[in-house]
Parts: sequence; C-alpha cells; structure tokens
Amino acid sequence: MNKTACVVLPTYNESGNIKVVIPLIFGEAENISTHELHVVVVDDNSPDGTAELVRQMMTTFPNLHLSSGEKKGLGEAYKRGIAFALENVRPDIVFEMDADLQHDPALLPLFVVLANHGFSLVIGSRFLPSGSTPNFPWYRKLISLVGTRLVRIFGRLPALTDCTSGFRCIKADVLAKCNLEGLASRGYAFQSSLLCELVRSGARVVEIPILFDERKWGSSKLSLSDQMEFLSNLFKMRFRKPVNPVR
Repeated sequence: MNKTACVVLPTYNESGNIKVVIPLIFGEAENISTHELHVVVVDDNSPDGTAELVRQMMTTFPNLHLSSGEKKGLGEAYKRGIAFALENVRPDIVFEMDADLQHDPALLPLFVVLANHGFSLVIGSRFLPSGSTPNFPWYRKLISLVGTRLVRIFGRLPALTDCTSGFRCIKADVLAKCNLEGLASRGYAFQSSLLCELVRSGARVVEIPILFDERKWGSSKLSLSDQMEFLSNLFKMRFRKPVNPVR
C-alpha cells in the first residue's frame, strides 16, 4: 500500500489561480509511484469565492480537502493547514507550496524522490546557481537574499541559500517533533521560524534549484507588517539553543 503525500496550499483571493494549480498538482500524481497525493487548501475566508471553487473541484478530485478559517496571516494558515493534514490525511510527507503558480508543480515528483532517499527537508531554492527569479524586482531579490543571510546568522543555520523559500517538502515524523503553535510568527516570518525548528529537530536538509516566476493572477500579500515581524523574529531565533546540522 502506498504512503501518502499532502500539499498544504494557503489561499486568500486566489480564485484565478486555484482553478489552474489544482489540476496541475493532481496531474503529477501519476509521476509519484510511492505516494498517494492529497491537497489541503487552507482558505482564509476569501471574498472572491476561492473556497466555493475548491468545493466544486472536490467532486472531481476526491483527494482534495478544504480547511476554512479567519484570516490571520500566512503563518497561522500553515499551522491550521498542517494540523488539518496530520489529523485527517495522516501523510508521510507534507509540502508547503504557494497557490499563485510561482511554484512549479512539475517538481513535486523530484521532491518525493529526495524524501525517499533520506532527506527529511527538501527546499526549493531560488538562489542556487541553477535557480532563477525572472521578472523579480531587484529590491525583492535583495530583501530575500539579505533575509536568508540574517536567518542563517541569527538562527545558527548551515549554509543554505534560501531560508525564506515557501516551496518545501517535509517528512511528517520530523514535522511532528516541532511545536508549531509555539512559533510566534503569524505572517511570512513563519517560514524562517519553521526552518530553524525543523533543523533543531534533526531534519536532514537538501536544496534544489527552482524557477520562481511572477504570479499569474492577483497581487502579492507581502506587507510592511510582515517585514517588521520578520526582523523582530530574528532576535527570538538568536536566543534559542544552537543548531547542530545533520550531515
């Protein structure tokens, strides 16, 4: 009997993207022979009808699930979605992925192959030599690169190239060791906080290059408050116990 893999997909006003990305994700199921693929859409009560579209698509895709709730930020959505997945889907591996088509679903099988070969955390990096960020404004790229450097310093992490990436594959047994509710981050800073928590919990990490293209529909949700939370969160990382990277 196959194991289970689950993509956790946070959404807010993503009706234009969700009707495209869901079929693309499930289209990769035939390329993943070791796991049955599920998707949990975590919708923050989008006023554009994203949740209703997902409910309609659930009749076509029986492994599609929906968790709706109040809008409290990306971090809170991931906490809710991961908890929902672990309780209801019981996956062996969990994916973090954006719903805006900036993350290519065609890479999901490669993530699974690496997870099957002993890596408990696979990160899609925009900044490895073979990765790229076409049409990414220079200041956004600079923010991401500086952010990665700061997370590595304050979080005492190994030499990773993309600590703020939102495209990841995580073994559920390592994820279960993390105190997600204890992570103070509500917004985008959740990604760096979770990364530190995973490494502290013994995750064996590998990065793969990804193409991070511009979103197809809608607008970026990154706000000034998210950036301020990221900076304040660095000091919380600094005073946690040192990380011993898994080799």
